[in-house]
Amino acid sequence: MNTSTTIPDHAVSPHEQKPGESVIFLHVPKTAGTTLNRLIEWEYPVLQMYSVDPVLFKWSSKHLHGLSKKRLEGIRMFKGHMLFGLHIILPQSATYITVLREPVDRVLSAYYFMRSYKLHPLYWKFRRENWTLEDFVHRSPRTNVQCKIIAGAEYEAPCTAEICATAMSNIDRHFSVVGLSERFEESLALMKLRYGWKLETYSSFNVTRARPKKRDLPQSTLDLITEKNSYDVSLYAYAAKRFEEEVSQNAAEVARITADLQASRDRTQAPMTAKLFALRSAGRKALNRVYSAI
Repeated sequence: MNTSTTIPDHAVSPHEQKPGESVIFLHVPKTAGTTLNRLIEWEYPVLQMYSVDPVLFKWSSKHLHGLSKKRLEGIRMFKGHMLFGLHIILPQSATYITVLREPVDRVLSAYYFMRSYKLHPLYWKFRRENWTLEDFVHRSPRTNVQCKIIAGAEYEAPCTAEICATAMSNIDRHFSVVGLSERFEESLALMKLRYGWKLETYSSFNVTRARPKKRDLPQSTLDLITEKNSYDVSLYAYAAKRFEEEVSQNAAEVARITADLQASRDRTQAPMTAKLFALRSAGRKALNRVYSAI
């Protein structure tokens, strides 16, 4: 398995987005990706973004791969639930970003989200068969999801050591920023440094609140989740080490931007401000979804 810790030349470096370069945001489920999506939609013109629909993602991804060369060249930001590999079909150069999450927390959040969100494909299956968390961990093929997405491997197939190694290699070769959901504001700071984003207003979206904390669950359940997602555990540790190095290399600027983001979040939490920002964000999301479907 590739365990090199060398940070590639295209890693975080202030204000170095290449002319004509597109960004591909791989949205790993339940890693604060919805919040990042809403923030991204304020940074790029609607006509320069393509969003893979989170519900009709198979159709949306197929539609994306069928776009003309001219349309693809005009898109600066591709984002959504998709596997690594989109850059292969693009006529322009591209780099990737993503956010990863501590694997046990991600599995817990995913399960309780699937169980409560009626539009999720597994919602009614969970209701019909009364799946518990342990059922989900034992029976679902959705293990090591982070490895499979970053490696571009089949989502429902078993993960392997080779897939994990490919994911690590892809991070080194193709990802300009890999953030951590547990340190989301520092992750945004790295992205702002890399792409010159403004990030003037900031709020969280789609947070799964109706779920227990890890400390409330039996250790045997936590151990089972860790065992079933051992490759994700390795990938997360690998990405976290790179993340720490990049934060350290840009310590002063990351600290300054993080403080600004926290102040912006506090301002946005005022009731009227929060409602207005949510409405405006919903409008931009809707416009982007419509344009992406054309």
